[in-house]
Amino acid sequence: MHEVAGKGGHITIIGGGFLGSELACALGYKTKSTKGSVTQVYPEYGNMAKVLPEYLSRWTTDKVKSEGVDIITHSTVKDVTTTPDGKLKLSFDTGKEVGFIYTFSLVYTL
Repeated sequence: MHEVAGKGGHITIIGGGFLGSELACALGYKTKSTKGSVTQVYPEYGNMAKVLPEYLSRWTTDKVKSEGVDIITHSTVKDVTTTPDGKLKLSFDTGKEVGFIYTFSLVYTL
């Protein structure tokens, strides 16, 4: 993923737990110096919302956003397809779609 971000690719991270949020921050920081981008998607209202109080979840979400990460909340993956140019495309239950080169899914359950 570091290589994809360094080459200006797009990475989508599915999951808003500790690992997904840390990864989003690190890759978001990396893409500030490239033409890459990072999107993080999760069903909750904020990063680590399952384990942190709301005020800390919102602070963490703001921190991830400040690293250049596009965050899509209240969304779950509905479908994954391949585009004609070979990239993957995620479709969400909200109707939004994201095309990307690489995805990393982190699932945290209580």
